[in-house]
Amino acid sequence: MNKKFKVSLICASILALTACNDDDTVTVDPNPELEAQIAQLTEQNQQLDETNKGLTEENKNLSDSNKELDEKAASFVSTFQQQCANIGVNFEYQNPNPDTPYVNNGVTTQASLVGVFGMPEIPFEHNEGSTCTSCHTDGHDNGMACDTCHSFAEAPSEPEEPVDPSDPGAPGLPTHPADGDWDSYTGASNVGTFYYNADGASFVNAAFLETRMGKQNTFYEWKEAAEGEGAATLKTACGLENRQFITHKYPEDGKPYTLSSYSNFKGASTFTTHRMENGTPIASSATFGPGMSLEDDGEYYIDLFITKNNTCKNLITNGSGEVHYYEYDTRSNVKKGSPDMGPRNAGARIQVSTDLHKSVLKSFDWSTPVYGGNGQSFDPQAVDWNTVGSCDLKLKVQIIYPLG
Repeated sequence: MNKKFKVSLICASILALTACNDDDTVTVDPNPELEAQIAQLTEQNQQLDETNKGLTEENKNLSDSNKELDEKAASFVSTFQQQCANIGVNFEYQNPNPDTPYVNNGVTTQASLVGVFGMPEIPFEHNEGSTCTSCHTDGHDNGMACDTCHSFAEAPSEPEEPVDPSDPGAPGLPTHPADGDWDSYTGASNVGTFYYNADGASFVNAAFLETRMGKQNTFYEWKEAAEGEGAATLKTACGLENRQFITHKYPEDGKPYTLSSYSNFKGASTFTTHRMENGTPIASSATFGPGMSLEDDGEYYIDLFITKNNTCKNLITNGSGEVHYYEYDTRSNVKKGSPDMGPRNAGARIQVSTDLHKSVLKSFDWSTPVYGGNGQSFDPQAVDWNTVGSCDLKLKVQIIYPLG
């Protein structure tokens, strides 16, 4: 529009100021109407210039404001779900561990980052038909058992009836001993105040403990992928399988990422045993990841397959030991129980006895029985430990009592 007025102004000026005669002499023939039109067009052109300047400035201000709003909106995006919602892909977060109130990586209204790292889960058939040492001969385990470094997934099985994983049992209902009278067993420093079973922070039910011990939580993380692999854009990431199991934001840094899973044990099992040296009791403490299971005889057992060490020797020699199973949630500020997130301290103490009929001491190949096997018992005092390389122990659950 501005250009149109300028052209009109030029044309009017030419018509108003020039004319031709017969002898090619240029004369000026004033035209009051054209001069008035020129003045009017000049004034309108000036007004348009001023308006254009104002609009240009306003457009710049709006662009700056829009940029600030975009940056502000981005600052409120704290989860992967919000990132995807911003580009029109909507889905809700799902906890991959329905029996555990942990939110998987990221900041949400429920919880913050769970920064834990654990043993990688190995497929069930990983060592089927072979021993650990037949696969690993480079000495990487420094004499430790395979299950010290790796957790072996259980064989897949279909339950006869659907099981609700959020309600595996009554954790506070005592089963060993059934009357819940633990005073003669615990040795707690303050029996009257240090039991928290009534507050739901101790797992004294064997059926419930079976769902926790040796079991794992699964988490997801963004892991940088090789060039040409993974998701290189947010749009692609929002369509990945298992996208609903992570809240941590997708790293929009131009690199490709995959959505990778990893697993950690739900809690730690610390075995406490002792041995006598020159009449002095020496305590031994070690942490493993065994499970608890109900067997055909109606009793619960803890399976411990480890290298020959002090824990093995003490459990065989003394015939008993104690296991402290412990789960700890650093985000909870309620020590004995929280209606939203559960207790900060959870678990139980378990007294076990070694079943010498079901336990087997094996050679250094982790396979050949040296003592025990086929339901045969053996004399712990007669064991030549120089011939033993590993221990496949069956520990019968005798007493389960609260943390204290």
